[in-house]
Amino acid sequence: MAASLFSNSSITLHNVPDLIDVHLMSELLKSLGAEVNFICNKDYKANHTLEIDCSNINNHLISHEIASRLRASFLMLGPMLSRFGRVSTVFPGGCNIGKRPVDIHIKALEAMGAKIEIDSCNITATTKGKLQGKEITFEKVSVGATENIIMSATLAEGVTTINNAATEPEVLDLIEFLKIMGANIEVNNTKITIEGVEALNGCEHKIIPDRIEAGTYALAAIITDGELKLEGVSLSDIECIANELKTIGARVELHDDGIIISRKNGSIKSAHVATNPYPNFPSDMQPQLMSAMSIAGGISIIEENVFESRFAHANELRKLGANISIEKNKATISGIKSLSGANLHANDLRSTAALILASLVAKGETTINNSHHLWRGYEAMHEKLNSCGADIFVSS
Repeated sequence: MAASLFSNSSITLHNVPDLIDVHLMSELLKSLGAEVNFICNKDYKANHTLEIDCSNINNHLISHEIASRLRASFLMLGPMLSRFGRVSTVFPGGCNIGKRPVDIHIKALEAMGAKIEIDSCNITATTKGKLQGKEITFEKVSVGATENIIMSATLAEGVTTINNAATEPEVLDLIEFLKIMGANIEVNNTKITIEGVEALNGCEHKIIPDRIEAGTYALAAIITDGELKLEGVSLSDIECIANELKTIGARVELHDDGIIISRKNGSIKSAHVATNPYPNFPSDMQPQLMSAMSIAGGISIIEENVFESRFAHANELRKLGANISIEKNKATISGIKSLSGANLHANDLRSTAALILASLVAKGETTINNSHHLWRGYEAMHEKLNSCGADIFVSS
């Protein structure tokens, strides 16, 4: 959606989830003068197709109120700066899961010729003429910074090379989208080369399924000893997740246009899992995995190597009876036979999903308060799980 800012003609995106963050980004684009509409298409499910027209953008001030609630708002920095030469915004919001500094975005844009002024939480970026192609080497892998600089480089003068770039399926899908628009981008392992072009065109693009959503539902099947078919999911996209799920006893089978997930035999197996940048096990699956480990046979260890404040869900899982101890970035989980329902408080998007998974197998009724985080990353999760046998009621 941020990359749609590059085009003077219409962009059509398919397989768009109905999420809070999608609607917040829509409001940001509209506030700049864009037209954004969910449309029905006979080839796609109703309301999962989004049409964006940025031909009449007339504002460079990104809404501070919305941007402060939406981390993805910072991805508008590169496109706005590249196309219009000026943008004003604030430091982005999102889940409170630890430090996620944007300094590497800013440092890279400054290297490309941007002038960036920071006043408290306010950021103003300007450029005289085009951004300049440069060789950028990230000190640490960053999905957001990789995406921002890829977009910034598409209209820059000359060639930009990004070393130590993130190469998640979502990044590659963005690259595919930009190439359809007319961008010149090559990927070689963790090196991405972008040769600037004069302009980008409108296009039509189908977004890949969300691998974290898929992984969460896969764990729902494993934790309940059930079976789920995940339609439209590419095994190659979730391989780093599927490999760990097989380690704990999952059966993963290819089936038509998706995969079937179930538990092989007996209890969930204990494991030692470490989160790290792609292609390793993603931090966004760590809370959900901890829920499964809570009823695994034996002792499991989870090392969190991406975010320093991502064990808040452990306290809530303990209320269900889970045996979890935390020391720095390492969680030790001694599996127990069963969990018991309790009154819980969700802290962020993935912890909410994790608590739902644990609640599916907890005896009795569980209430999860502050669960609004869920709608930032899961469309109608309760409806999907209820259709498979769960009993989830959502109150307003």
